[in-house]
Amino acid sequence: MAPTTDAAGTERARGVIEVVTAILLGLVSVATAFGAYQAGMWAQEANALASASQQLRDRNLSLFLESEIISGDDSQKLFDALALSAEAAFYPERTEALMAEQELVLASASPAMAEAWDDWVDSGYAADRIPAASPAYQAMTFAPSQSYNLISAVAYRASEALEDRSYIMTIVSVVFAFALLLLGISGAGTRLDVSAITTGGGAAAFLAGVAMVVFLIF
Repeated sequence: MAPTTDAAGTERARGVIEVVTAILLGLVSVATAFGAYQAGMWAQEANALASASQQLRDRNLSLFLESEIISGDDSQKLFDALALSAEAAFYPERTEALMAEQELVLASASPAMAEAWDDWVDSGYAADRIPAASPAYQAMTFAPSQSYNLISAVAYRASEALEDRSYIMTIVSVVFAFALLLLGISGAGTRLDVSAITTGGGAAAFLAGVAMVVFLIF
């Protein structure tokens, strides 16, 4: 009777292992497919953000060079306007014509320079309000290009974060695939001890992959 009892116990153990293996196969299959899909999606998003970051850097460089040219032109217009003011002081009879010419010079400058000039004149030509060196003029001239640079840096950091997530999820998918391999061996095995070991290994690999997702990604 003992052998019969042992055989029955073995069959029950094999049945339990087969049920556990079948459940794990379903879970790991879904997890592997989802992991591969999610890794691909994060990789695509990372590439899109990296491309946007590069475009923003290009825009930043373009605007910075444009601002440099405008700043140089404004400096020349500033000296021309000062020269006309000095000439008006020496030739009062020509003040009206010289001021009209000065207005034309300032009108051809950037709006930032024209505004900074008015503030400078109202301040009595204070040294700390010189247009080309004033914080207000610098902000109006260079802030747009620097804003693109800031957004580019944010997009690049987001791209790197998603790329890291994609890399980790790819590794997790490989771990899940290894778990599938072990579970497949367990299902095809004829020896109870081998099936138990491979099922346990598959379960351990699956849990290791889940732990990686929980602690390294989220």
